[in-house]
Amino acid sequence: MRKVLQQLLFIFAITITVTSCEKGEEPFPTSVNTEKTLVQLPDAANGPLITVALDLTPGAQTVNILTLQRNATSTAELHKPLTVKVKLQNAVISEPSSGEIHELPRNLYTNHPDNPFDGQYWTVTFPADESITYLKIILDASNLITLTQRVGLGFQLAEAPGAQISDSKNQLGVEIGAKNQFDGVYRVRYRLFHPTNVDITGIGTIAEWDFLTSGPRSIDWDFATVFINFATSGLTYFGDAGGPSLQVRITVNPDNTVSLTNVGSRAVALAFPPLVVPAGVTNRYDPATKTIYAAYTWTPAGAGTREKYDTITYIRPR
Repeated sequence: MRKVLQQLLFIFAITITVTSCEKGEEPFPTSVNTEKTLVQLPDAANGPLITVALDLTPGAQTVNILTLQRNATSTAELHKPLTVKVKLQNAVISEPSSGEIHELPRNLYTNHPDNPFDGQYWTVTFPADESITYLKIILDASNLITLTQRVGLGFQLAEAPGAQISDSKNQLGVEIGAKNQFDGVYRVRYRLFHPTNVDITGIGTIAEWDFLTSGPRSIDWDFATVFINFATSGLTYFGDAGGPSLQVRITVNPDNTVSLTNVGSRAVALAFPPLVVPAGVTNRYDPATKTIYAAYTWTPAGAGTREKYDTITYIRPR
């Protein structure tokens, strides 16, 4: 009997050993990460079009015209360089919602050596350990103020081998302009006398308006014929369908006196008569408060003279 029990125990021990070996050979279940690094244009969150206003400095400058971002899935992925192809996609800037923006003329900029361009695609590389990189171009901002139209470039992420391109932030239009020291957002306080319209005659304030660079020391505004309607608390627009017809060019002279010129409107050139500074008035700029004091009149044919006095105070960069 003892011998039989010993045989059974021996067989049982062998069975346990074999079973243990078989279980030890089973693969341990692991989870596989199928996500990829996401490449996107972060500024696309601000809309289909952004504006880059360059400081009006002499000579060519390198411009980070487009920001690219990658969200790496791991530290190991971030350690690797990543090359992305960016397509020239000017359909982005030609959409009606963007306004009439034309492609930046090729003769006004050159491609940066970091981002070679083959006529259709730029090559942009994320260096190892960098989550942000830029598409760069080289241009002289002073050439931009000689243009008579809005200009820019459209971009679209086209290829990112080994990574995933964002579905919602993959294209962007960039309007490109120049800005001098007077360029910015201003508050306008004004006093207007209109000989036939009492609803807009009075003292008003426009909280904010953009004044854009038009020369080394000049800025333009198309706001001179947008007035508060005091009867309705709304705004009254005088001019054509494309916007106010009186676009004023304000030039700050070296002695801080100010010259005013009617340069026409966005749709109708010189729709208003010339501006005349009232007798005894000197238009001027106060650099301490960054404020422009301007007065002018205009007299349409067969109508009375309109008088306007403006205090235009700088608030912030645009």
